[in-house]
Amino acid sequence: MAKKNRSEDENKMIGSILKIRNTMKDDLKDYQVILGFSGFGNIGYLSLSHIIETAELEAFSFWGANSWFYRDNIESTITAYMHHESKSVIITSRLPIFVSAMTKAFWDRLIEDILAWECRRYIVIAGLREETREAMSTDWAAFIPTKKWTKLYGHTRNFADKLTMIGPLSSILLLGTTMNIPVLGLLAYCNLEDDPDAALFTLKQIEELADINIEMKDKLQLFDFNFLSTGITQNTEIVEEDLDDDEFNIDDLL
Repeated sequence: MAKKNRSEDENKMIGSILKIRNTMKDDLKDYQVILGFSGFGNIGYLSLSHIIETAELEAFSFWGANSWFYRDNIESTITAYMHHESKSVIITSRLPIFVSAMTKAFWDRLIEDILAWECRRYIVIAGLREETREAMSTDWAAFIPTKKWTKLYGHTRNFADKLTMIGPLSSILLLGTTMNIPVLGLLAYCNLEDDPDAALFTLKQIEELADINIEMKDKLQLFDFNFLSTGITQNTEIVEEDLDDDEFNIDDLL
């Protein structure tokens, strides 16, 4: 009986969007998570796509209606990867899906999944309109730390008051604050809806913050997603009942 219970625990899955084996939490507890998606400047998507294209990563969690193989990994619309050398998890979409296209319920549940991994810290990458920068400021980026992050790592907020946030940035800062988790928002100032120069600057900051050796930082390396159906970005409405089951067991599928 004990052997059967141990097997059931090993096969239990946790999460509603990004699922992992329950036992994998032990492997992730010393890792940091870096996530970003498509918003203003497309900074999160562009910078993290570059890392996926240039680093040796292992994909381990997925969300999407289809899948494919690329660089010895199976991938889906949203994929999470481990970079073992720096003990980092990289999470982004494999084609631009703007954060406003997905429901708040979707982002909340995805962030709940990631925070449930109980990793050592979390960094979320995004863009910020250049016009919001204070006059005479020489900062190229704004930092938004939770109190726990500031206590552990020393960064303080230089993100202005009365600027609204949406999507995964808002979800992870709200939940990270509530749960007293070290979370840092890294927002690069940018002028364009798609700003590769700002993304390159962001890569340098990620390298410094996360201690990742990033290759080819002089030119963005991007994933060619043209083989994917454009319809993948259209089915973005998340039905609440589809998010109810946050646990299931692989044995149920066998």
